[in-house]
Amino acid sequence: MGRISPNIREEAKVTILGTVVGERIARPLAGDMWKTKRLSATVLRAATGVNRWIISLDANPEVEIEVSAGRMKFVAVTTPNNDLNNNNDNIHEEPVSEPETNISSESEKEEEEVNVNNNNELLWTDAAVIIDSRRVFRSYSNVTVVHISDIEHATPRQFFERFLPIGYIMSTVLPSTNTRARASERYWKDLTWMEFMKFIGILTIMTYVRCADICDYWSIEQKTGGVSLGFGQYMSHRRFRDIVKFLTLTDTPIDDNDLFYFARKFHNEFNENLAKAITPGSILCIDESMCQWMGKIDKGPFQRKIPRKPHPIGCEFKTMADARTNLFLQLDPVEPPEYSSKKKFAEHSATIATMLRLTEPWFSSGRTIIADSWFGSVKACTTLYKHGLYSILQLKKRRYWPKNIPCDITDALESDYGSFISRVGKFDDVDLTLCSLRDRKNIVLLASCSTTNLKNEVTRYIKGHGNVKFHRPAVFDEYNEYRSAIDILNNLRDNALSYHDVLTTKCSENRILAFYFSVAEANSYSAYCQFVPGKKNMKHVDFRKQLVISIFDYYSEDETVSNRTKKRKRKDSNDIEHDLINIKDDSSSSQLKGKRIQRRCISCHKRTTTGCKCSMPQAMCSNCWANHIPNNLFSVDHKTILNSSQFNQFVDYPFNSRIIRLIRGSSIQSVDNPLNPSNPRIICSICRSSV
Repeated sequence: MGRISPNIREEAKVTILGTVVGERIARPLAGDMWKTKRLSATVLRAATGVNRWIISLDANPEVEIEVSAGRMKFVAVTTPNNDLNNNNDNIHEEPVSEPETNISSESEKEEEEVNVNNNNELLWTDAAVIIDSRRVFRSYSNVTVVHISDIEHATPRQFFERFLPIGYIMSTVLPSTNTRARASERYWKDLTWMEFMKFIGILTIMTYVRCADICDYWSIEQKTGGVSLGFGQYMSHRRFRDIVKFLTLTDTPIDDNDLFYFARKFHNEFNENLAKAITPGSILCIDESMCQWMGKIDKGPFQRKIPRKPHPIGCEFKTMADARTNLFLQLDPVEPPEYSSKKKFAEHSATIATMLRLTEPWFSSGRTIIADSWFGSVKACTTLYKHGLYSILQLKKRRYWPKNIPCDITDALESDYGSFISRVGKFDDVDLTLCSLRDRKNIVLLASCSTTNLKNEVTRYIKGHGNVKFHRPAVFDEYNEYRSAIDILNNLRDNALSYHDVLTTKCSENRILAFYFSVAEANSYSAYCQFVPGKKNMKHVDFRKQLVISIFDYYSEDETVSNRTKKRKRKDSNDIEHDLINIKDDSSSSQLKGKRIQRRCISCHKRTTTGCKCSMPQAMCSNCWANHIPNNLFSVDHKTILNSSQFNQFVDYPFNSRIIRLIRGSSIQSVDNPLNPSNPRIICSICRSSV
């Protein structure tokens, strides 16, 4: 339950769990909450045995209980006046656990302000905060701006592209992908920006149309949301799979000392682009987001398992958003200490360094940061203030209260719901406000701004009390209004089908890229609904449909994919060489050692040392090569002289012998010649070349 403290001795004040005492004693004292609540007690004397003591509960001093020292948590040493608010050199350095029961007697409230020492460097004073420091000193009050020309008439495609680092994708992602693909595919056609956007459009259709098999998207011709599911008109299935296979986000070589090397440059460019695309308002919210992961927990970069999340296994990012418009502003991956120590602001603790990296583009702007208990500490609040940012941070007691926070901040609350305590202190020349409120759960906030003046009235349903109404201090109203910005964005990004669900691969690049696509799409939807007139109540699925339509309309071509494929086949047919060669004579096998190099035939799977020149480095035996030739075209230089008797085997009228291009497995057709109807023109049925 707790560590053994050397301060535990006679007359020491300690706390213990109700379960340690036992149901027989604790239930009459704590009621139904005896299993989870702490009980205040006083150490009477040492008992027989090692580190065992006799204690008495403050709620029932007549009962003496024998407890091990390891089951107790030290609070303080009792003094003659039993005043825990006075300074004491014997008090433990760390804050202690919060007594959560109402069993102990409440101290009388003094009418005058009293000093409360939390046994740390900071001295807190009971006082109300009436004037908001943001109105006196620097402050930022402008509205959010998304930098898109003629934004009121912008299309969903323009919003989506604005939140992507287009320059980096064109200069690095596409060339790196093409380089990687050409190393494996001999006839790879370079991926262009137009084709890349069509690839995104296909992925977006998959997020609102679910098919059992991915092949169905290329076979079904029905229209959904104004777009046909016959994806063959946009991109062949093989081309789509090749893009997914060879997609590369960086030109940086493999670095064993950086697990995030494959996407770090993309991540930095993504953050820089967001900072240029959005000028946020006065309130910013910091929280966490999860990148869904399909691989094993011990593979990939900085993976974590958080059971309470919708996707428990994934890569965790700390994210910041504009609290008024719910737009992602910055992202920071949560990495192990050995990697995070190499990042910016590594001289600070991990929590403060993360907050500084997220807020760096807006230092000295007077904006206000809202964050939950993961970020809450006196040091974080003062550090942000020194960088020109106000903050309202929630505090939560885990094993102990954070450093410089008084351990009785919730104990002193009255039993009535809505009661609050306000204390002020100064740490490192920064004025801070500490305020606790009795709500359904006790809430504690630490702020460098706002006031404790009572503002809005709230209604709570409390079991056993019914509806309870009370007024909250202004700092709680501000915190509760903006603390859910990241959660709203995460719901937009991940609750429905998303790019995570359609890029179902275990490749790190694809999982991370799907996360960035989902962030850009969630930003696009939020911005489109707020900055385009008449779109405020637009459904998310309707926005995705409009996004797909605008992508394909803008990047449409006159020729369909099928026509381009036929032309490419006719064009490439004259360049294909079908020669049976030895595997070791091929340039791709030059690094292989040995006199006799064997591979499996791609058709019959027998071992062979030969292969067709058109399919190297794959192997092909001589028998399969003979069957392979009739199904393919001969090269331009392959010519045969046919006499009239041989040619009559193909046509029904005499024809003088001449040199023609022979295609095995094809036939020769007679077509009308408009220039000379009496002399039909002879062409090949496959390559359409004139004979």
